[in-house]
Parts: sequence; structure tokens; C-alpha cells
Amino acid sequence: MKFSTVVVIMITAMGLSCSDTPAGEEGVVLEDVVEIEFGSNAHYYPQEGDVTKKISSGSVFQQEWETVHQSMIPIPELPEVNFNERMVILLMIEGKSTGGYTIDGPQIRLVDDQIVVKYAEVHPGNSCGTTQALTRPYKFISIPKSDKNIKFQKGKTIFFDCSKL
Repeated sequence: MKFSTVVVIMITAMGLSCSDTPAGEEGVVLEDVVEIEFGSNAHYYPQEGDVTKKISSGSVFQQEWETVHQSMIPIPELPEVNFNERMVILLMIEGKSTGGYTIDGPQIRLVDDQIVVKYAEVHPGNSCGTTQALTRPYKFISIPKSDKNIKFQKGKTIFFDCSKL
């Protein structure tokens, strides 16, 4: 085999392992992910648009929990999280005028010196019946504590096909 052929093969292989890897697919999948709660009734949350937060203390978790659940009486009991070992991620999408919306994921990976949290909105398809009520989907996720920066990546919207149910 010629030297130039070997170099081309090596460069191609190096390129495929770096630049051609699909976004969000590189790194190591974080396995120790616990979904604390998901719901769709956070429509009184004061911040508009999508909300993505890293929560590193019990006091901040309690504040966010109460803010997300302020439309509920009584507010659900705050789940226990050992913030010496874990942290919490809050994902929330903007408010919707009907039901049928949710959050896909998240997929969480360790990539270089950061944690990448990839998620997507799920919308009801044309064949889906929906409740006629204001909704605001959210998820609380617990992951191992880390000082790494968190990068949130919102993927393409997914449309759920209810005709296949």
C-alpha cells in the first residue's frame, strides 16, 4: 500500500471520528440519570419561553419546585435529593394552548469538559385528540453532582402520530 493511500485513510478515519459525528452523539452517555417528575401544569411559571436550569442546592430546588407547582393545591411534597452527591436539571418548554405536548429525553452525555443535555419538544400530530387547556410541560431530572458546565441542546421538534396507537 502506498504511503499517500495510508495518509488518506488515516485522515478520513480521523475526520469521521471528530467532525462527522452527529451533534449530541459524541462523548460518553451518562447512565446515572433519574427522572424525578414530569408534568404539564407549570403554566404560571414566571419566565417565558424555554427554561433550562442546573440546580445545585436544596434551597434553590425547593424554590423552583414551589414555583413550578404553584397552580396546585396542595403543592406536592418536595422529593429528597442529596445535593452532596447529586444535582437537578429543570427542563421546561414554552406554554401551549392545548394538551398533547411533552419533552423527549433528555439524552445526557459527558463531552470533553462539559455535560451536554439534549432534549426535544414533542407535539401532538394531526390525528391526536388533545385537551383544551393551557399546558406547560416540564421535567425535573437528577444526575450526579459535577462542576462541569452544562450545555443545553434543543433538538428538532417531534410530531407524535396518534394514528398508530
